Amino acid sequence: MHITHIDPDTTAAEWLLRQEHGLSPDEQLHFQQWLASHPAHQQAWQGMQDINGLIDAMPAACGQHFSKQRKQLAAQEKRARFKQQIQAYFSPRRLAGCALAVLACSYLWLSTPSYQQQIHTARGQMLEQQLPDGSRIELDSDSQLEIALYRDKREVRLIKGQAMFYVSKGRPFHVLTDQAKVSVIGTQFTVRNIQQQTQVAVQSGRVAVYAKPSSSQSAGVILQAGETVSLANHHLAPVQFIAPEAVGSWRQGRLTFNNTKLIDAIAEFERYADTGLSVATPKLGQLRISGSFEINKLKQFTRALPQVLPVQINNGAISKQ
Repeated sequence: MHITHIDPDTTAAEWLLRQEHGLSPDEQLHFQQWLASHPAHQQAWQGMQDINGLIDAMPAACGQHFSKQRKQLAAQEKRARFKQQIQAYFSPRRLAGCALAVLACSYLWLSTPSYQQQIHTARGQMLEQQLPDGSRIELDSDSQLEIALYRDKREVRLIKGQAMFYVSKGRPFHVLTDQAKVSVIGTQFTVRNIQQQTQVAVQSGRVAVYAKPSSSQSAGVILQAGETVSLANHHLAPVQFIAPEAVGSWRQGRLTFNNTKLIDAIAEFERYADTGLSVATPKLGQLRISGSFEINKLKQFTRALPQVLPVQINNGAISKQ
């Protein structure tokens, strides 16, 4: 059996169809001879394989359509009319239709996640999750997120709680909350989404933080390592500084407060377990505290309070000293 088409692309298409039905040893020898006889043959064959690979990589429904058309053409093939059939099949009108179909399938291919997962932690639980792209996420207590890896981007929706992200280089990586969109390529940072407030802190690398619903550059800020920013009511607060080693201190079992309201510090401990603490008046709750405390050692925190604030504690009730 000899394939003698002058057009390398047509010949490559015929070889591809014949290979799907299996080549005899003699046909395989002829194919290798044709492939080696001219660089244009190798180029045409590689191009045909690329097209075939694209079709195979499309979503099942799209790939089945093209595969069906390919098999129908092969079934009707007669050697004497093969070139005419190829030319008729790829008429201008059909090419236009195929182009639209390829565009639609390509859109579906890009918009369909290659990996999806939902993760949540219970109160007091922490969890580490490795992603197929080499990235890693550490999830804090009482937190929830959704992961979707696409072929052109990676997205994580942090529904509540906080997480530390170790992002491998590659496709753009986005973390979404109800307040913000955080975009990176490869870096280490934390995102916190609690009580309709988002906070981003960078340990290494750089991240772009945008206030939602707007995602324009004018509504965003670039954070470097050792910088943090908060968002509330869809507005960015001024950038603050933070020691890189203090980013995500909860991963080491510590809570770090920097001029934090007493009522907020207690609420942070409550995210991990019941504290039994209550503040007698709203005014006392506005007192500020700074320091680093072990999450599982609440007594350390309560012993420190009367030493740094004008308060006393009796059976968990915090009152004025």
